[in-house]
Amino acid sequence: MKIYELIRLALEIMFTPISDDVLMLTQVGIWASKDINPYIVWISSWITLFIAFLWFFLVGRFFRQVPLIENWMAKKWLQKAEKLLDHFGAWAIMLAFFVPGVRHPIHYISGMLKFPLKKYLLANFLASSLYSGGWTFMVYKFNQKIKIKLVLIWLHQHWSIVVLLLVAILFLCFIFYKVKRNKNES
Repeated sequence: MKIYELIRLALEIMFTPISDDVLMLTQVGIWASKDINPYIVWISSWITLFIAFLWFFLVGRFFRQVPLIENWMAKKWLQKAEKLLDHFGAWAIMLAFFVPGVRHPIHYISGMLKFPLKKYLLANFLASSLYSGGWTFMVYKFNQKIKIKLVLIWLHQHWSIVVLLLVAILFLCFIFYKVKRNKNES
C-alpha cells in the first residue's frame, strides 16, 4: 500500500460524484488482490475516510461565514436539517455514513450549522471506523471465497462486455426517464 493510494482515495471521496461505496469497494478490492494485511487496510482507510469527511465539515464551516451563503441559509429545508441535528445529534451524522445521498450533505450541513466540533469528531471517528471496517471485512471475505485477482483479470480481458453492459444500463435508464416524463406531461 502506497501513500498516494490513500491520498487518491481521499481526493476521490471529496471531489468526484462517484459513490463512496464504489470507491471503497474498488480500492479495498485492489488492496485485497495484493494480499495486504486487512488490519492495515482497515486502519488506513479509516484514517482516510475520517480526514475526507472532516474536510466536508470544515468546508461547511468556512462557507457559513460567506455573506451570500448566510442569506441563503434561512431556507426551510436547512431549518429542518437543523431540527434533525438538534434532535438526533451525533447519531444522525453516524447513520448518514451508511445512507448514500445523505452521506456528504449531512457533513456540510453540520459544519454550516456549527455543530459542536467534539461531538462531530467523535461521530466521524466512530462511523468512519465502522464504515471502513465493514467494507474491509466484506471484501476480504469475498476474496477468500472468490479470488479478486480472478475477477480483475476477467474484467480486464472482457472490458468491452463490461462497457457494453454499462452503456445498455444507461440507455435503459434514459428511456425509462423519458417514458416517465412523457406520462407526467400527459
